[in-house]
Amino acid sequence: MAELSVEIVTPRAVAWSGSASDVRAPGLLGEFGVYPKHIPYLTVLVPGVVRVRSNGVVKAFAVGEGFAEAGPDRIVLLCDSCEALDSVDRAAAERELADAKDALRSSAHGSLAHTQATKKAALARAKLAKG
Repeated sequence: MAELSVEIVTPRAVAWSGSASDVRAPGLLGEFGVYPKHIPYLTVLVPGVVRVRSNGVVKAFAVGEGFAEAGPDRIVLLCDSCEALDSVDRAAAERELADAKDALRSSAHGSLAHTQATKKAALARAKLAKG
């Protein structure tokens, strides 16, 4: 069976690299999937969960915003943050979500502070998602 080459890259390092049978990621217009022989595709990533199926095992990562570029044999996700869900400090993520909700309540809808808090809340929710 054909495989995809997968790279999840942050400004600090390659967070994960390997081969996969499929990848699901959070795009601007909703979740999208990439399989081998995919048509060329470029999209914006939003904070959420990326799931990589490798050797029949699904690896899940909480990612921040960024971009994804896919083609017939590879996908590269460039994101501002990436954390494997199985290594998330859940207590810290719950505090991040509570802080983001406080910031949402205290900021005007449409303001920069509200937009930033919305992104922080989405990333915290992704960290608390089930793998």
